[in-house]
Amino acid sequence: MLYGLYQFLGWLTLIAGLPFFLLYILFSGRYREGLGQRFGFLGTLEQKPGHTMTIWLHGASVGEVLLAGILMKELAVILPEADFVLSTMTEQGMEVARKQAGEKVRCIYAPLDLVGIVGRAIRKIKPSLYVCLETELWPAFLLEAKRSGLRLVLLNGRLSEISFQRYRLVKGFMKKILSGFSMISVIQPIDAKRYKSLGAEPEKVRVLGNAKYDQDMEGLASESEEQYRSWLNLRQGQPLFVAGSTHTGEEEMLLGVFLNLKKTSGLQDLIWVIAPRHLQRLTEVEGMLKQKQVPYERLSEVKGSERRTDIILVDSIGDLAGLYSVASYVFCGGSLVERGGHNIMEAAIFGKPVFYGPSMKDFSDAAELLESVGGGFPVSGPEALTESILYYADHPEEYDEASRRALEIAATQQGAARKQALLVKEVLNH
Repeated sequence: MLYGLYQFLGWLTLIAGLPFFLLYILFSGRYREGLGQRFGFLGTLEQKPGHTMTIWLHGASVGEVLLAGILMKELAVILPEADFVLSTMTEQGMEVARKQAGEKVRCIYAPLDLVGIVGRAIRKIKPSLYVCLETELWPAFLLEAKRSGLRLVLLNGRLSEISFQRYRLVKGFMKKILSGFSMISVIQPIDAKRYKSLGAEPEKVRVLGNAKYDQDMEGLASESEEQYRSWLNLRQGQPLFVAGSTHTGEEEMLLGVFLNLKKTSGLQDLIWVIAPRHLQRLTEVEGMLKQKQVPYERLSEVKGSERRTDIILVDSIGDLAGLYSVASYVFCGGSLVERGGHNIMEAAIFGKPVFYGPSMKDFSDAAELLESVGGGFPVSGPEALTESILYYADHPEEYDEASRRALEIAATQQGAARKQALLVKEVLNH
């Protein structure tokens, strides 16, 4: 009954809202690309010559798409006969998917989670196995896949306390959905406990770590450290403060941090690079900087000419890791506001200790790991962030030790992607 209500409300919303949605597309231009794919019309998706199976991976947005890229590299090694389809829900996710996959992977927009639409997509792709990344539990798709005999695997599963309590309200329904998975790989023991409490069969749940921390160092940064130093015109020893994956409200707080740091002896030539999590917010961030009457440039501008200001706004995808590699101080966004944080191991793998705010529930495992060795610095707010950076600027020996420990603990997290890929092979062989 609950599933029937979900489908009824879904179709009702679609039918009632479709005219307004089409008008929005017409005038804004957004969501026009891939509209047919969202309704299950996928065009030509022929399996590549020499491949005997298709693995479909779904990553909701940028973070999950990057994770899919890590996993596909491992899967291609142990399953050379496999062809891949990667679906995502956002335009930014699609941009990253195409950039990292090239011609090797067929990238599509995920179909709407409605009966008929998902069935059409499954019949078109004809996958041997569907890989659900993290917690993308779409009922219609998963139940239709189960009915069609498609094998399902959940990889890199995480379940926050808030999501767990919400799912507990429909525990019987969740048990039915989770029963369709052949195997479930989770990040931490607490995730395993929560999935089992919702009805997942204990023998199907394994704790294999977080594949997001499995970084390919050679392919992580799109350019060399020397190239980023050149673009930013960094002098030897000039400090660089990089704030990555920021959200609404954080840029203004971090601007105050930057301006206060520049008042300090030794940091007067500090450069600040700010990288919003979502590029559609660039106009919003620029508006704030203009209102504060502080000069800035976009990264795309300084790539083509010499840097003229001390504030650089990142307006491209794929450059954040390279900027982390040359940073003196790194702050990870989504943590001074209630967004759950982002992947702090992306900076730690370059030997950079990471500063972050109190909202880190989505990456609590990474925060605990870094803090346990002194390579992660939680702060309560912008004032505390300023004080913490100033402390380490005055104690370079301690900061160098924190850098070493951050790199060491990040290196220990390598290998989860390989374990998860082997789990996929195990499922396909049974």
